[in-house]
Amino acid sequence: MEKNTAADKALQKKMAQEKDALRIEMKRLRRALTQAEQEAISAAVKEQIFSMPEFARCQIFFTYLSYGKELCTHELTKQAIKAGKLVAAPKVTGDGRMVFYQVESLLDCAPGAFGILEPRGGRELAPKMGDSFLLLPGLAFTRTGKRLGYGGGYYDRYVSANPQAFLAAPSYPFAVLEDLPGEAHDIRADALVLAQEIVYVHRGMAREPAEHNESMTIRQYLE
Repeated sequence: MEKNTAADKALQKKMAQEKDALRIEMKRLRRALTQAEQEAISAAVKEQIFSMPEFARCQIFFTYLSYGKELCTHELTKQAIKAGKLVAAPKVTGDGRMVFYQVESLLDCAPGAFGILEPRGGRELAPKMGDSFLLLPGLAFTRTGKRLGYGGGYYDRYVSANPQAFLAAPSYPFAVLEDLPGEAHDIRADALVLAQEIVYVHRGMAREPAEHNESMTIRQYLE
């Protein structure tokens, strides 16, 4: 029993070291991007997202507000608001949780945890089956939906507790790897969104999207 425990600990330590090394490398590759490259890839990914039927169908769009050399989501977020989507962005709370609040403008947001733009507060929103589309940030992905996050576990915890949303992972081309170290509790994307293609993934916990009710209004989602 003790040997198994020691072996498990050694394996977990090795996996953590591999993840840390990959995070360092992915951040290095991001820093090497020019602003023009970042903007061009972000714009192409935005158009891919807008072309997705899952996005067209959704009433609630769970965005993340990009920071630094992440794929830029600010224009995507503004266009989603303009298109009439109910848009929510994440805010990190003091107890290690993450909640999503409705944003009607980026002016509703201010730098928060880690210097990342986040909502000041307001109405908290949660995913609803079949009509919620969530952008899944990460440093690297595989074409089978595996994800390397930033190490805080915020999205793993949030999606595990709120599994109803369709998970779309926007990615730089260099961040798509053959495989990634991971554990059973790590979440996977439903789709990988690249500048040139969209890769759909069968997620074990995924369900068929519910029929979209055209008569359902944003006000009904808030009730």
